[in-house]
Amino acid sequence: MSWGVEDQRRRKGVMELMDISARLMKTNPNHVNEVHKSTTGCWMEQMYGMQRCDFCDLSPDCPIREEEEWQEYLTKNNIVIEKKS
Repeated sequence: MSWGVEDQRRRKGVMELMDISARLMKTNPNHVNEVHKSTTGCWMEQMYGMQRCDFCDLSPDCPIREEEEWQEYLTKNNIVIEKKS
């Protein structure tokens, strides 16, 4: 697992995330225990209230990434899913 600290843009993103985390914990030390599940299933959105897919490579089963890959697969293979009314 790489945090991308050798890339200045990713390093800046990680540092911003650490600053946000410090502020959240300073404001409410129980933030981690009281956080609500995000609607997208993104852990970052759930914990920090934002999505940063540009440097998030921590979760191989990211629901946003999985959905994008699924939609690409459907499009590539000309598959149409019809919902029953």
